[in-house]
Amino acid sequence: MKTVPFFSLFVILLGPSCIIPESNHIAPDFYLLSELALPVDQTPIDAELSFYLREIELPRYLKEPRMVVRPSDHMIQFRESKRWGEPLEDGISRAVSLNIQNQVSNSLFSIFPNRRKEGLAWDFSLSFSSFEVIGEQVVVVAKWEAKKDGTELVTGSFVRKTEMHESDSVEDEISALNYALFELSTELLKTILKK
Repeated sequence: MKTVPFFSLFVILLGPSCIIPESNHIAPDFYLLSELALPVDQTPIDAELSFYLREIELPRYLKEPRMVVRPSDHMIQFRESKRWGEPLEDGISRAVSLNIQNQVSNSLFSIFPNRRKEGLAWDFSLSFSSFEVIGEQVVVVAKWEAKKDGTELVTGSFVRKTEMHESDSVEDEISALNYALFELSTELLKTILKK
């Protein structure tokens, strides 16, 4: 008889502690970079191009899956609920390669981490020092190198800053990054086709 009240008291005291509080976890949103279609008034360049895009170089903080914003030049913040859906290097490689391919009538390419295919004429290297929001701008800063068998090394740099407004969404930010990669691809292509 005495065990029943004791057991009841035990259940009453233990019961509330087993209740799991509501989760405050927010499921992250995942984003991908992509190539852009050629403008309606532009046709692919009538040329043949084959290339291998080497491993993209990024600062270590950009290799995080969480997207980065820099409120100032000397501070970074990781966005817990906004993430890349793939390694950023892979997304940049794919977008740049497809942008170049779409602008040339006949092209063939391979990208890191795939092995370099035989017979590809050019090797491209891209190194980014910025690929994020800094203050109120989407900033992309990169250097590139292109080497063709039997020719000298061709180098170039690229800077693109796009103003952002308070009403702009993360999708607007991704669009600005995609457009910057399209412009980078265009500049690289124009330079090497002169060679």
